[in-house]
Amino acid sequence: MTTQSLDYGTPPSLRRRAGRLASHFFRWHAWTAAAVWLLFTGFTFLIVMSGLDKSRERPRTVAATTAGTVLGPMTGAISRDFQGCCTEFSLLLLPWCGGGLVIGALLQLVIPPRGWWRPIRAIAWVGGLLVWFGGGIVSFAHALS
Repeated sequence: MTTQSLDYGTPPSLRRRAGRLASHFFRWHAWTAAAVWLLFTGFTFLIVMSGLDKSRERPRTVAATTAGTVLGPMTGAISRDFQGCCTEFSLLLLPWCGGGLVIGALLQLVIPPRGWWRPIRAIAWVGGLLVWFGGGIVSFAHALS
């Protein structure tokens, strides 16, 4: 008697698509994203602690801004409790930074994962992450000025 895995009705086409997507993203994508995120989280913490008015008296704002690093350009708005002009500036950056991240991710799907172009994939991935998280640093130029 053979045992079969349980299939809860996932359509075969969806399983094929998920398999194709997984064949273009690897562990190094996750490790790189985590490393870049942690690096920018450290930068964000240092910037907020030195640039935010009365930061020692506002630990919740510092914590929220530092945790919000994953939101890229929105960190400037978070640091000023979503003050109108800061939120507007962060939202202005959002499509540009999001576009960089999306382009970096799409290039992972377009460029084959094997061959001489592997460094191009790595540069595109890291570049997209740098644009996304760098938007948070740029948003501080407005929020903390």
